[in-house]
Amino acid sequence: MKENAPAEVPAVVKVPAGPTFMLPKAEDGGASRLVTIFGSLGPMRQKRVHYVFDVGTRDYRQMMLPVEDTVRSIALQVPAASWYERELHDGYGVEVSEHPDLRPLIFHDQWPDSVHPMVDAVDQVPWTSREYRFLTVQGNGIAEVAVGPVHAGIIEPGHFRFSVMGDTVLHLELRHFYTHKGTEKLFEGSLVHSGAMIAESVSGDNCFAHAVSYSQAVEDACRVPVPPRASAIRLIGLELERLVCHISDVGGLCTDVGFGVGAASATCIKESLLQASSKCCGTRYWRGIAVPGGLRFDLDSRMVQELSRVVSSAAREFSELARLILETPSIQGRFETAGILRKDVARELAIVGPVARASGIDLDVRRDHPYGQYPGVKFEVPVTHYGDVMARARIRIEEAAISARLIQETANALPSGSVLEPLELVGEFQGSSAVESPRGELFYWLEGQDTRISRCHIKSPSFQNWPAMPFAVADNIIADFPLVNKSFNLSYSGCDR
Repeated sequence: MKENAPAEVPAVVKVPAGPTFMLPKAEDGGASRLVTIFGSLGPMRQKRVHYVFDVGTRDYRQMMLPVEDTVRSIALQVPAASWYERELHDGYGVEVSEHPDLRPLIFHDQWPDSVHPMVDAVDQVPWTSREYRFLTVQGNGIAEVAVGPVHAGIIEPGHFRFSVMGDTVLHLELRHFYTHKGTEKLFEGSLVHSGAMIAESVSGDNCFAHAVSYSQAVEDACRVPVPPRASAIRLIGLELERLVCHISDVGGLCTDVGFGVGAASATCIKESLLQASSKCCGTRYWRGIAVPGGLRFDLDSRMVQELSRVVSSAAREFSELARLILETPSIQGRFETAGILRKDVARELAIVGPVARASGIDLDVRRDHPYGQYPGVKFEVPVTHYGDVMARARIRIEEAAISARLIQETANALPSGSVLEPLELVGEFQGSSAVESPRGELFYWLEGQDTRISRCHIKSPSFQNWPAMPFAVADNIIADFPLVNKSFNLSYSGCDR
């Protein structure tokens, strides 16, 4: 057995090659960015595979490929496709030829291979027993450390299997989907007007972004313009959600390095914003507000102004706290060079959000694919190239200041008028939408007929970004994993959608 030998990788699954297509090029002639891959069923329940790419234009490039039972993998050319193709195989039973690793993704040991939840009935699924084969790193002195799936505290389950040499991580393998909710299956047959409530359940701290993205997909399908006042209030809610999340994330980083004062201060600032939200709209996390066509109810302009004042005060406090955090030598020593995600890896895995921008990828849906009120506002997109914990913290700190400014500017120029445009749901419809959530690009695609949804796909930024975690953790000491993990701030619930 060779010392420090590479991980043992399962053999490529050999199935007959299926249909394929030419990968689209970006407008500049380079490689396009994969946004998502998902399946659907046609009118006669024939299987279809959908591909969505960002080619550098305002609209995404969407392609649909009819399939019988097999489709050719693109994971070797586009590594970001790997998880999507595994999910496609699990959910729809589509064989993916030439895939480098077609182990089950969302299925666990008690789920039978013959039942595919997006095409088969799931009311009575027989239990089975099989063993999931983890990758094995071979070599003298290499040990395995298993963490999870049950963790301390209240976080949801996720399994991390480390291969270590002493304290140094050589390889990390993820195993998630212990609480897979089958949200996309829940959408099937649901009323369009009740879909926002399902969308809000995907990720609790990003519930407003999900509700807005779902609503915009319906509005795109129905070609319904959102009233200006509703669009402006949506921007306030989206930026407030980003501000709260970024403050919470920086506080969490302080917790992981033992800086209790910073963690407590961030929690106090976050709580002031949540209380102001509750006074303004009756909910701390803006649940039940965004609906297709606009907003469920209007907000009082005076209360919006009061919310803006609290945001201004919170932004000043957080700026002072951030300066203290970034200038503390002991924190610098823990943050800098920890958990580096290289730009080339981030690009190949199509990483999104603050994690991407911290690794030198200049990407933001608000600017690149503007929606709602964003075409009318100006803001900078912070980008740095270091790719470590410090870089991810700095990106969030800078974005928090930008979000506070956008909230104040929008609140000061809040339009008057209605906040809801009626929908006309007649016949077949299909639409899509993307939103820059606090964690990055969030994409919804849906279709249906009359008042009911037949298919709704959710591309979560956490599902997109989790595969990058092993690359950032490699060559770090295992004790730094909680810090690196927190700097990514990925949602178990959003991934296990």
